[in-house]
Amino acid sequence: MKEKDNFILDIKRLGINGEGIGFYNRKAVFVHNAIPGEGHNVEVIKEDNKMAFAKTLEIKHISKDRVTPSCPYYEECGGCNVSHIAYEKMLEFKRDSVVEAISRYTTLNPKSFEIRKTVPSEDIFHYRNRSQLSVKSVDGKTYACMLKPNSNHIVPIKNCLVQKKKINEINSKILEYADELGISSYISKFGRGILRYLVTRVNEQDEALVCIVCGEKSNKIKELAKKVITIDGVVGVYESFNDSKKDIGFFGTDPKLLEGKPYIIEKLGKISYRIYPNTFFQLNTKQAKNMMDIVLKACKLSFKERVLDAYSGVGAIGLYLAHMAKEVVGIEYNKDSVVAANENAEMNKIKNAKFIQGDAAQLLPKLLEEGTFDVVVVDPPRTGLEDKFINVLLQSKIKRVVYVSCNPATLAKDLEKLSKVYQVNHITPLDMFPQTALTESVCQLSLLEK
Repeated sequence: MKEKDNFILDIKRLGINGEGIGFYNRKAVFVHNAIPGEGHNVEVIKEDNKMAFAKTLEIKHISKDRVTPSCPYYEECGGCNVSHIAYEKMLEFKRDSVVEAISRYTTLNPKSFEIRKTVPSEDIFHYRNRSQLSVKSVDGKTYACMLKPNSNHIVPIKNCLVQKKKINEINSKILEYADELGISSYISKFGRGILRYLVTRVNEQDEALVCIVCGEKSNKIKELAKKVITIDGVVGVYESFNDSKKDIGFFGTDPKLLEGKPYIIEKLGKISYRIYPNTFFQLNTKQAKNMMDIVLKACKLSFKERVLDAYSGVGAIGLYLAHMAKEVVGIEYNKDSVVAANENAEMNKIKNAKFIQGDAAQLLPKLLEEGTFDVVVVDPPRTGLEDKFINVLLQSKIKRVVYVSCNPATLAKDLEKLSKVYQVNHITPLDMFPQTALTESVCQLSLLEK
């Protein structure tokens, strides 16, 4: 196989980025916008020793699950990647991704425990409560933009179908004001320009925080902030300064409050959380509530248990569990998140939860000297659990583990290691991010009986 080769490819499964995967001469071939069960006439565009990438010349057999995407930017924008697949079928594929990961990365038999149906999202459009977008000027008008996949090509977005409608309204008005004030947009190639990114967060009550991220300092931003605070729904406006030559993050300096209130309140059930511009919080609030309920049920609490909330962030999970636990102890490496978690505990008048700063693998042995834990909840980043934490967990012999994962592959790899001491009872996939191939999961494990 080499570039420009073309052949008929049967699509067997979906990849982690929503691409169809088929096999030709025992090599995996990735095809954009292809659906399992389809047959595509493809042309190879890139190939190496392990895999190949191809483009579709013609679909020879079209899946009955193929639909026309609602979004006018879908073919260009990199934000969504499975809008061409009927939603009910996509839920099946998300469950399949967990089964595939268990089969590929572990010696476990995925039929030996329950892998439940994917929990659907109540909203499959307009669910995202935060936008973080580049700002660019096109033909004299400023737009919030996405990047085309695997390129530096910008895609101006007027109305994003997965962002909350209030976010679209606010962003559009902000950029209108920026043009009125003659505020330039940042040009990465030259490292010049004022307005670089726009970060907007909205809660379920349509209250919004806005952070204007600038590439250059300008007094015009204060004028812009005074206009932004008048937009319906906006309760606080921040400024951050980021002059990094690389697009490695949105915030540069810590956000500085220019107008209004410093935070908004988001609620999951009866628990309230303070949300600042750079607070980590689930993007799909309604589905986050469903996930919390699944975690709570998996913990099997009866008011007597000590719960360890590792990778606790701002205390989202730990505080949600506290009313059913004897005590919750959270460990989080980020100092700002620890401060926020303890503030959230105080705001909710929760006295049986505390959050401490540090490395979970180092702190857990010390905490176990003070008393054992009955349950540990882990919610690591996409890279999964660190080996040193897994080793400490295996030695701890804590009776129950509830693993919240945003990556089936790293979940599977970690389960293989944990299976030395723990048995997998069940996994519940959730569709936290409709229109994307991403899959969230909640897995319950229990200590193996001798």
